[in-house]
Amino acid sequence: MAIGRRSFLQGAGALGLLAVMPRTRLLELITASASSGAPGHFLDAHQLDTLRAVTYRFIPGPLDQPGPLNSPPETDPGAREGHCAEAVDILLNAFSFDPPMIHAGGPFSNRAGAGHDDFADFVPLDAHAALGWRIRIEGSKGIPEREFAGPVQGLQAIYVSGLAELDRRSQSAYGAGFAAVSGAQQDAILLEAANNPGDSLNTFVATALAQTLDAMYGPPEYGGNHGLAGWQYTHFEGDVQPRGWTDAEVSQPASGGSILGTAAGRDAIRFFASMRGRPASRERPWLALAGFNRG
Repeated sequence: MAIGRRSFLQGAGALGLLAVMPRTRLLELITASASSGAPGHFLDAHQLDTLRAVTYRFIPGPLDQPGPLNSPPETDPGAREGHCAEAVDILLNAFSFDPPMIHAGGPFSNRAGAGHDDFADFVPLDAHAALGWRIRIEGSKGIPEREFAGPVQGLQAIYVSGLAELDRRSQSAYGAGFAAVSGAQQDAILLEAANNPGDSLNTFVATALAQTLDAMYGPPEYGGNHGLAGWQYTHFEGDVQPRGWTDAEVSQPASGGSILGTAAGRDAIRFFASMRGRPASRERPWLALAGFNRG
């Protein structure tokens, strides 16, 4: 039976045991899909179920209601099958691991001939990198060493406040929390925020969309792309070293037809307006980075 990481930490003496736990067992714990209603690693049970609902709208799968442009339902796996929400939840609590779950190791995974999955051995951060990532994930929180460039709202605050606002809007419009309403109703809330840069939810939608895509199509050691779901249906082999590629594979076109049809493509980019950011300047270049909101 899979156990939640929060429950595990409470029973195992927190970080000390995590530091000496075999990496394979640690990966089993963090990549196991928590059941609905169970708390995540950073988010509580309700927040995690709400985030799941958000990611299922970004990348619908066969068990999800289709979006407005891709009916009938998808036959390919989506964010549900890829464990995208669970991967985001891991990132939000990355510093509870030693080393933090930020940068996977290398040079090889064990998917293409290597005997050990080096990707699963995460790299320790130096002081500067740790400070930068704590600012990004946790925010500046009024701590002087984190506010050398001004106050920063971290990913944790973006998700907690964004998920709460989704519920508030859903309750107001439809009489139920976001995870409980229909896919079409969820789409309406998300699209309104995505298409309005001044909307208070715009940064949340941009951040959640970008990190859902990262989780679905990135290396599975970060907690997403479960069972290589994102790579298999797109015919992407992923990391192939040390086996490598043959000369023919490098020089000839890939076999097979189009992977993403026109309608599915339009449906996939319907939320992308939220990622356009805001005009930058030499003095304030960060304004162009949607999803990294300055306080």
